[in-house]
Amino acid sequence: MNLLMFGFCTRGFTECAALSYNAGYSVLALDYFGDMDQGRWGKSYSLSRDFKVSGFNAEGLIETLCKMEENGVNYEAVVYTSGIENQPEVIRHVANRKRLLGNPAPVVEAARDFKRVHHLLQKAGVSCPRTLYHWRSPPPPGEWLCKPLDSGGGSKIIRASHDEPVPANYMLQEFCQGRPASVAFVANGTDARILGLSEQLCGLEQFGAKPFLYRGNIAPLDFSSESSSGAAREQTLQKVRKMVSIITKECGLVGVNGIDFLLTDELDVLFLEVNPRYSSSMELYRKVYGLDIFRLHVESFEGRLPERHLLREENPRYSGPYWGKAIVYAPWDLVTKDTRTWFTKGIRDIPYPNEEIPAGAPICTVFAEGESGSRCLDALEEKQDWVLRHVSPVV
Repeated sequence: MNLLMFGFCTRGFTECAALSYNAGYSVLALDYFGDMDQGRWGKSYSLSRDFKVSGFNAEGLIETLCKMEENGVNYEAVVYTSGIENQPEVIRHVANRKRLLGNPAPVVEAARDFKRVHHLLQKAGVSCPRTLYHWRSPPPPGEWLCKPLDSGGGSKIIRASHDEPVPANYMLQEFCQGRPASVAFVANGTDARILGLSEQLCGLEQFGAKPFLYRGNIAPLDFSSESSSGAAREQTLQKVRKMVSIITKECGLVGVNGIDFLLTDELDVLFLEVNPRYSSSMELYRKVYGLDIFRLHVESFEGRLPERHLLREENPRYSGPYWGKAIVYAPWDLVTKDTRTWFTKGIRDIPYPNEEIPAGAPICTVFAEGESGSRCLDALEEKQDWVLRHVSPVV
């Protein structure tokens, strides 16, 4: 069966599908970048390069999907990745024409209804940051964030100013201290199994990222730096399991999904948002645990789930390995050199040789392994330094 995978960036899930033991699927990919290495896993199309689409929006996506069919690009099923959860009209468009291996639009809309999800979780004892959904005046006293209702990757999150009103289509959320983290799970509409937890790398200056911009993950979530008992860790995992269970049942999630949260110093869990689709941390669980993410995703649409949760954080004696990924952002306007050898060095989302990349845009994604989360981060920084030595400033 021919399957189209589409979204803002599809390389990670496309690679998982190509390396899956689930035979019978031939994968095509459509995303914004169309990076060089994506072609290793099947036919790849770029919205910007092949279809000259400016930006990433529903109109451009639907127009491109129609053009592909007119040009004889055949596929029977579709899977979507990042960015599509904020464009339910695109999900409806493809679901009316092809087999959808993903959450249907009403499920996505339920999962992205922040006010309703917050109410459900708080009622069950899961904490959420204080949130003002329709506040348009300057914020009340305290530290606040302006968070877009169509949030994704943290790129539009800004600190609220007490001198300016909250922008339209934004909510006001209290700033909370904690470690950004995420949980990946697979669901069948009523039940779910956790695949793993990871630390989110957000806004680290050494990788050229803006303050709240998503930059990568390290898996599994390393508790070794926390001064806490095994009982406190188990309470944290219980809250994560409860959070996953409630959202799965109340929203009807299917396939692989993710939830972002903050882990406080007291190991409390603060829910942030649901990502009702493949999330970029998931390819790390293939490296750390050997999980066949694509197979788990497909089997969930037949109602099949693993017998139990798969997260290794339940084992207090887990001692590694840890795997991380980090997006390297361009610190200046630059041009790549010969990138054809980058793949063998554990680099992905690889630009083409002699490609110009503006300051602030992603160059590539680096991967590294370490004996702990902190050593993994050090190895990622070394990989980034290598990348920046192999590009040149635009002159």
